[in-house]
Amino acid sequence: MKILSFAFLLLIVIVAVAASTQTQRPRVLLYYDMEGLSGINRQEQTSFGHPEAYREGRQRLTEDVNAAIRGLVAGGAGEIVVTDAHGSGNANEPDILLDHMDKRAKFEFRDHDFAPYIDVPDASYQAIICIGMHARANTPGFLAHAYTIEPAFRLNGLDLTETEIIAHSAARFRLPVIMVSGDDVLQRQIAERFPEAEYALVKRAKGRADAELLPLETAHANIERAAKQAMEKRARFKPFTVAQAYRFEMSFQNKAQTDRAANYPDLTRVNDTTLGYAAKDFISGYQRALTLIRLVTPDRLTLLLQVVRARPDGKEIMAEYERLLMTRWLEPEKMPPAPPPPAPKKRFHGAN
Repeated sequence: MKILSFAFLLLIVIVAVAASTQTQRPRVLLYYDMEGLSGINRQEQTSFGHPEAYREGRQRLTEDVNAAIRGLVAGGAGEIVVTDAHGSGNANEPDILLDHMDKRAKFEFRDHDFAPYIDVPDASYQAIICIGMHARANTPGFLAHAYTIEPAFRLNGLDLTETEIIAHSAARFRLPVIMVSGDDVLQRQIAERFPEAEYALVKRAKGRADAELLPLETAHANIERAAKQAMEKRARFKPFTVAQAYRFEMSFQNKAQTDRAANYPDLTRVNDTTLGYAAKDFISGYQRALTLIRLVTPDRLTLLLQVVRARPDGKEIMAEYERLLMTRWLEPEKMPPAPPPPAPKKRFHGAN
């Protein structure tokens, strides 16, 4: 009986030590984008609207994320949570191929819509890594932009990459970004703001529209190595400093877009294409930026009208558009039935 009791106590100790070791291993949040992936040198590979190219892009994404997971595990990571921060237009499922994602990580699903940059970080994590990222807007990185194709972000005098947006959001939880992958233009930008971060180079930009790709084996080895090294030296990383005040400037592609956004209250006009405002913290300032972007994106319809009017049947299309517009006003009962709404979503996966 004493032998049995001793064996039982020993088992309890072993289980407790194993559980303690597991909880001490850092919980890591992995963001992915698509523009900075290995094997990606065409915009169509990052967009759900181009099925064949997108299929290839999803494969490249899954391979890069799996390389990062391998490195994180080898470096001592505990739980790894993966979040979709791209938003290709695929409303039904995330961009990554879940059936092929390394099962040592789990994917972030929720039962309500959420913004991955501001709603996902919390104090339960110890580190962030960012896979497939791209350079800041108005620079020659491959598919360089910030959030969407129209704006450029400036915060307290510094132009922002999306990686920095993540880092500023995470700073409220004292959560550092420890590793990033992407092209050579982003590599230089990350070195300026994240001097301790590990970087995995996967390609060299040839401008915003093209890139020279490293061999996939080389790119994946770079990602795995950088993730492992980042985990091994994680104690050295510091989060971004939480500032006392935040001064945002949002620049757009042209004056017409800026005029649209300028209708929002409490903005300062910096020049024809830039608006400024103050915020008490990063999150409220960022949320206002998203509102300004939503005001600006309808400007894209000017390009659609340009395309329609240039078509041989453009006059007929515009006449039908005007007829429907007037019918909705004057005789709404004669409007054709609207298509049925899509089925309500039961789970959400981030930037969708």
